Amino acid sequence: MLSLASLALGLALVLGGGAYAVTRIDALDYRGALVVVAVAVTVGGVAAQVAPLAPADRATVASDRAPGTATTTVDSGAGDGSSPDRLAAEAVTAANGSTAQLSADATVVAVSEGDWLTYRTAAGSRRTVHLAGIDAPGTDGADPARFDGVLTGSRGRTCLAKQGRRALLDTRSLLVGESVTVRSVETERGVPSAVLAMDGQSINRQLVERGDARATDGRYADAERAARSAKRGVWSCATVEPSRPLRESNEPGVRIAAVHPNPPGDDGVALADEYVVVENVGEKAVDLSDWYLTDGDGKTYFFFDGQTLRPGERLVVHVGAGRDTDGHVYWDASTPVLDNDHETLTLVDGDTDRTIRLSY
Repeated sequence: MLSLASLALGLALVLGGGAYAVTRIDALDYRGALVVVAVAVTVGGVAAQVAPLAPADRATVASDRAPGTATTTVDSGAGDGSSPDRLAAEAVTAANGSTAQLSADATVVAVSEGDWLTYRTAAGSRRTVHLAGIDAPGTDGADPARFDGVLTGSRGRTCLAKQGRRALLDTRSLLVGESVTVRSVETERGVPSAVLAMDGQSINRQLVERGDARATDGRYADAERAARSAKRGVWSCATVEPSRPLRESNEPGVRIAAVHPNPPGDDGVALADEYVVVENVGEKAVDLSDWYLTDGDGKTYFFFDGQTLRPGERLVVHVGAGRDTDGHVYWDASTPVLDNDHETLTLVDGDTDRTIRLSY
């Protein structure tokens, strides 16, 4: 279909040609013809200036998008009767690995794992998506290598399974039946992934902050650091604790309260973050002058003369080098001491040979 500007230009050409023909046939004065041509050209130019441009109805919505991820703009579909849900789905398909930005209300109908859920859109369609940028352990556990810093081996896997079950129940309680906003839909490693929000807060970020999942890219790295520091959720699997406190009325109440054998990253450069916690749960102060701590390979740390542990007090024995302070002493080992998967630690009173063990 011709635009208004094209029609105006055509009209000007016709009028100009007609004026020229009249001057040739009827010998009119050329000045009259020029007046006609000028009027025609002016009419055409004005029409071209006021011709409306076709509006581009495009919309994007900000989201928790991973840094460096391409964004696909989603057409609102207001002019052709297309639903935003269908257009968003088509944009995701066309993006082939990029992010489709949208803002749509939905209702969570099921949570199958800590980072997988199903929601129902306003149009009635159901979609199962992975929560973008996070990784939660399953109810049967996970490979501890995915969660850098947690205990390796069967004990680490068992702990992750426990945390995976807890995360699933918590997430179901939090989300099922609730209204959420779908901020963006992505494709991560070939699977549909979404950033969801509830009451204006990113659900993906909340799960990482609670320790229910780890961050898989930089957008939630700060939330993971906070959860690690507080030893929440999966990060509690980095510390070994005895199943029940050792309390014997006729003996000093000293016990091995916790072990942190696998610090994040390279163990060889994080020796100060590899440690054992000794605690006095008794009612009397204990002189540790003749006590020592031994690992499964026979490596031994001797407490220094005059070291006293008061009731309720804890002493952290760091494997690496450092300056002893109240509550913290250093083994001064140059290589890792504690095994990451399994070990038996022995705390011995040199005066009585009383032995306290913790195996993991």
